[in-house]
Amino acid sequence: MALLAVNAITQAGLELDTSAVAADVAGDSVTASSGLFIKVINGDASPHTVTVVKPVATVLCSPYGTVSLSDIPIVVPAGESRSFTIPAGYASEWTYDAITSMTVGVFSIA
Repeated sequence: MALLAVNAITQAGLELDTSAVAADVAGDSVTASSGLFIKVINGDASPHTVTVVKPVATVLCSPYGTVSLSDIPIVVPAGESRSFTIPAGYASEWTYDAITSMTVGVFSIA
């Protein structure tokens, strides 16, 4: 699993698509931090699914008791991109159903 660097978007701007790198076959991750978003670009002719990995099966949420967590699937249609954040409490890693023509970037607002 590749640990991705965060690209800071400043007043000078940043081209999101050209700041992306090839998706890793084992998945990608980022050091957890608030204010990050991930952009996945699918240059393939087929849709692909990115899955944000659940950290554990259940968590204790007082006063509600035990809450089940699920992986979060994000479908990226062919020739399109999707941007997403990782919910608090989730592992900062994600996997791909395939990496053909898939690129990814992690961004923050500076």
